[in-house]
Amino acid sequence: MEAQVDSEAEAFRLAKAIYALRRRRDSATKIKGLFGEPAWDILLDLYIAQKSRAELQVSSVCIEAGVPSTTILRWIARLEREGLVYRANDKGDARRRYVRLTTEGHALILRLLASIGSL
Repeated sequence: MEAQVDSEAEAFRLAKAIYALRRRRDSATKIKGLFGEPAWDILLDLYIAQKSRAELQVSSVCIEAGVPSTTILRWIARLEREGLVYRANDKGDARRRYVRLTTEGHALILRLLASIGSL
């Protein structure tokens, strides 16, 4: 069980580092979406949010990715079809929807981060 906790901690550290590097790279150019990898960005963002015990609204995912909302919404729909994410309504506000990783999405991001190794 301890090895699982350690690998999750390392995956979380790596995800945050990759995400920060992505944002630094993007800030080096004024051209929005030049280095776009929407699916990867969404999965990283959702994994970091999950590990931080935070909820991400669909609109927040769109803003963080730095690409048009129509692009992100298409990618969210694709990730949903693949069984990697799901959208959930806010019980207190019907206008608000959250995006979350499925168990399969969580397992995939862990495999992807493990395949990268360490930075």
